[in-house]
Amino acid sequence: MSTAPTTARLAALARGLSGEGRHDDALAIFEHLLSLAPDDQALRLDEVRALAGKGETLAALGRLSALKVASADPEALLEDIRAQSLPAVERFNAHLAAGELELAETYAAALAELIPQGAPMLGAAFACNKALGRTDAALRYARALIGVDPGHAEARAFLVEHGAREADPSAMIAERMALALSAQADLHPLIRLRDLHDVASQILCRPLTPVGIGQLQTLLAAARALDAPTEPGSEWEGWEKHYRLLMAAVDMAAVQGPTPVAGPEGEIAFRTSAGAPLDWAALRHHADGLGTEAVFFAAADEAYVELYARWYALSVLKYSDVPSLVVIHVIGGLERLAEIAQKVGIDDPRVVFAGDRFDAAAALKTACYDAPPKGLIGKPVAHYQSIRFIRLSALLGCLARPVFVSDIDLILQRGVKDLLERTAPADVVFNENEQSWNAGSRLTANLLQVNPTPNAQRLLAFLRGYLEHALSGAEVTRWIDQMALVLGRHHLTLRGEAPQIAYFDTALDINNVMYPSYQENPFRFLSLFHGFDTSSLEGEAKVLGTGESGH
Repeated sequence: MSTAPTTARLAALARGLSGEGRHDDALAIFEHLLSLAPDDQALRLDEVRALAGKGETLAALGRLSALKVASADPEALLEDIRAQSLPAVERFNAHLAAGELELAETYAAALAELIPQGAPMLGAAFACNKALGRTDAALRYARALIGVDPGHAEARAFLVEHGAREADPSAMIAERMALALSAQADLHPLIRLRDLHDVASQILCRPLTPVGIGQLQTLLAAARALDAPTEPGSEWEGWEKHYRLLMAAVDMAAVQGPTPVAGPEGEIAFRTSAGAPLDWAALRHHADGLGTEAVFFAAADEAYVELYARWYALSVLKYSDVPSLVVIHVIGGLERLAEIAQKVGIDDPRVVFAGDRFDAAAALKTACYDAPPKGLIGKPVAHYQSIRFIRLSALLGCLARPVFVSDIDLILQRGVKDLLERTAPADVVFNENEQSWNAGSRLTANLLQVNPTPNAQRLLAFLRGYLEHALSGAEVTRWIDQMALVLGRHHLTLRGEAPQIAYFDTALDINNVMYPSYQENPFRFLSLFHGFDTSSLEGEAKVLGTGESGH
């Protein structure tokens, strides 16, 4: 005789009792039913909810973790995982605030077990065990944390401090990849899309191997096939767009293929700071006459030129300790170069303005998206950020001297002679942010140096071809210029002739930390970054100094 109807009635009774707040009575019934049917996942989930209702949060988390491991469909548990995580986080925070570190650690550990890919609770469990002096446990969590967040500085430092090795990066990538690709992963599709992106980024931030190329192709295909529906207009929709565009930017055919052959340069005009017109040949003659040893090149729209070009140019004129030429490219400013140069207000033969016929209205047909909460940007920002790299090849070929290409909201604070000597053997010098494991921010576009070599021209040809293609599509990520740099580095490594790649010293040459206003800093190039209080530069002697200019 079947006992199923009786079991169902008892389970319904227990749920009713739990709903009335009689959790002990409900748990007694669930315990009895589970002794008869220990593999009944619905009953185990009922038990979890009753334990949570009774306030036995740790027990509920433990049962839920076991249920998740045994479940054939962990994603079905997502809502319960979220529901049980909230009170656990509250308990963790309360114990932490009360200085009850051991009790706080029990909740962090339980949450880390339930959500093993969750960096916040892995970090909390690591920090608690480190503070409690539990070295073995802290090392275990540090390794797990680096597996999720490879750039976690504290976890890495702890491993070094205790002479411990990190997990093998290749094995770690393979493990993260398997988890991201698993159909049984207990994740919302959007989170899975993020994880696919994160693993792909981790591969791109390391030297590219045949294995890595195969892994990238698998990850990109999975991302294209993944359906991640989100509510229109929601922040989740913004994140879905963000990760889609970043993944779409990983053009492995371009990375592995032949270096693009550049098309016609397009119309470019040059004028001296006094307004005299120059063509390409005259520009080269002008640089030769100055004895130029280094070129400083920035490109921006007229509004940014008006805001920043004067500080940028004056800082170079003051501090460069080699004969230098400053080239300021005004995007879309070809017809008004003389007027724009006059507004900048620097009359010095070492400053030259360039301009093109960029059509901002046409560029807006390519929608540019940033990460939430910014989302869709009302200006062709991706184009503005990329023009310097598109124009750089022709400028380097014409002037045949080392070029520092940078954001225009940047100032020079000391000489570059020693830097040029150190980087003379290199084809290219990148600003690598080793703390970031996102491909879109690994190589920071605020500063790049190229020397006049065939390998540098190969890189620049790739950048131009890749960016022109990306900027002609219907949509583009605002991070496309930095994606171009990281992909270009791989292309140069694969296609170049023994390329020599060097890197700026991010403790001394260029800042990857953001300053809200001017303050003491050790950097040769100071990037002002978005949101910098430019009023703090006014009257600051250490910005432009006093007395005669440097050369």
